[in-house]
Amino acid sequence: MASRFVVLTLGTLLLSTLPAGAREPAARAGDSKELPAADETLTLKKGAKQVLTVQGMSRVALGDPSIADVKTTGKDGVEVSALAKGTTTLIIWGADGKRRTYRIVVDG
Repeated sequence: MASRFVVLTLGTLLLSTLPAGAREPAARAGDSKELPAADETLTLKKGAKQVLTVQGMSRVALGDPSIADVKTTGKDGVEVSALAKGTTTLIIWGADGKRRTYRIVVDG
């Protein structure tokens, strides 16, 4: 029984050292951690959507999918949906490898 407890404890400790996910959490008011500099700020009301056009888009990354959702609409379009109040970052890479960063601010 004691060895089972030791194994479970060690397993829990090992699992707690693994990263929780690949995404970085959005900054909250009072956090000292700053979001990366943005090329553009997009402010949306909760429930709103906006389509961005990026010529030659090759890759898309979103910081916090609980605040906003993104989906591609064709080869050059990205639809941003505001889900919850907060701030997150969207990065879109072009075919030339250059990236464009958007700060997405969702108001309640």
